[in-house]
Amino acid sequence: MSGSSCLACDGAVALPPAIAGVDRLHAVNGTFEVAICRACGSGLTLPPASAGELAPFYPQEYGAYGQSLHGLAALISVPVRRFHTWRTFRIKPLRVIPGLRAGRALDVGCGAGYLGERLIGRGWRVAGVEPDARACERAREVGVDARHGTLADVELEPDAYDLVIFRHSLEHTPDPLGDLRKVARALRPGGTLLISVPNFASRWRRAFGSRWFPLDLPRHRTHFTPEGMRRALEQAELRATDISHASISISLPASIQYALAGRCLFPGGLSLRIAAGISGLLLPLTALLDRALGTGDELNAVAVRPGR
Repeated sequence: MSGSSCLACDGAVALPPAIAGVDRLHAVNGTFEVAICRACGSGLTLPPASAGELAPFYPQEYGAYGQSLHGLAALISVPVRRFHTWRTFRIKPLRVIPGLRAGRALDVGCGAGYLGERLIGRGWRVAGVEPDARACERAREVGVDARHGTLADVELEPDAYDLVIFRHSLEHTPDPLGDLRKVARALRPGGTLLISVPNFASRWRRAFGSRWFPLDLPRHRTHFTPEGMRRALEQAELRATDISHASISISLPASIQYALAGRCLFPGGLSLRIAAGISGLLLPLTALLDRALGTGDELNAVAVRPGR
């Protein structure tokens, strides 16, 4: 543990770790810790885990895998999906996409292909990288060229993509700097990179500690601050054009639930769809609170590969 370094900037982390907690979402056994980087303030989840050791942290009910729904659950999911479809290209950082010329896009951590499907509807040709085989199959059904695996073992064509997206996936990888360098080579000169991750510098993170919902131990391996994101992009030879924060609809309600109940009461199925719908309705209030505090639980970055 004494040799651990920040995965965002390769700086030294302060020990002992500042945060200790358990998996409140899917109840993976164990206690996990977060050490904070002395240089950029980002967090590092301990103990370290290799790519091969991460799979047990993701049960089949994990939300990004897009489980099939039936009956009332499917009915309730319709307005929730329509709401998220409506918002997709209106929120940071995805709202830059309508201003780009459609070409080849890569969705890293594409899940069941929900974002890829929306990009295809706008004329993009979309490839995806996804470690869950069943999610890959669903993504292929909607037209995504989904490649099973992670960036550590999936080949990417060099200078081939106009757009690369990490939508809440970069925080999961055990080597974010390596992944950023790989996609930098895959981007065409002048190509755009969009990243969304939890904002470890959020005031809500400091208020809730280990019960902050976006901490998501042990699945989130790196907890980025704006400075950590800036340094990571710089080391990957990518030029950041915007780094900002935004509100996540489910974050504050779920963090309050963790604080009161100590765990997630609605981890999947119908109850999760209802909770997500209610959280969406509360988003204006959450955004108002975030604006008053000058913070937000989501960190968004837009970067480009220099040259053309």
